[in-house]
Amino acid sequence: MTNPLLLPPMLVKRALEDLHDLAGLARSLGTLPGKLDRLHEEIRGLRSDLEPLPDQMAALNDGIDGVNRTLDPVPAKLDGVQDLLEPMQELEPVRRATVPLEGAILSVREAVDGLEPMLERLDASIRELQPRLDGIHGAVEPIGSLADRLPGSGRRNRS
Repeated sequence: MTNPLLLPPMLVKRALEDLHDLAGLARSLGTLPGKLDRLHEEIRGLRSDLEPLPDQMAALNDGIDGVNRTLDPVPAKLDGVQDLLEPMQELEPVRRATVPLEGAILSVREAVDGLEPMLERLDASIRELQPRLDGIHGAVEPIGSLADRLPGSGRRNRS
């Protein structure tokens, strides 16, 4: 055996530190069964908490399957939408061609907006005038017949 006095002091210090650490580990081994018991109980609690998880996952999978079945026709419908959008690409040149006409179209719209009240008034006037004309027609018809008989009237030869 080696004389401990002949060993370098740093080596002795290191050996004492390691021996101290081993003693601490030996002391903590005494508390290990209690810690393991608590850990075991926590794992049991975790298992009971996770017990309904497979059923919930199955229900979730069923829901996802239902969504997938519902979405199955969507790609075909989207293809149809794409086909509908193709003619819209042709609208861009038309839009560019109509941009210069916008001012003229607005002027026409304003003119038409101005005509609408005038046409409404004209329509009302015609409706008021129609019964009066019907009454005059009966009175004027004999005068028209007389005018047809006058010499020089071109209408007499047509009858």
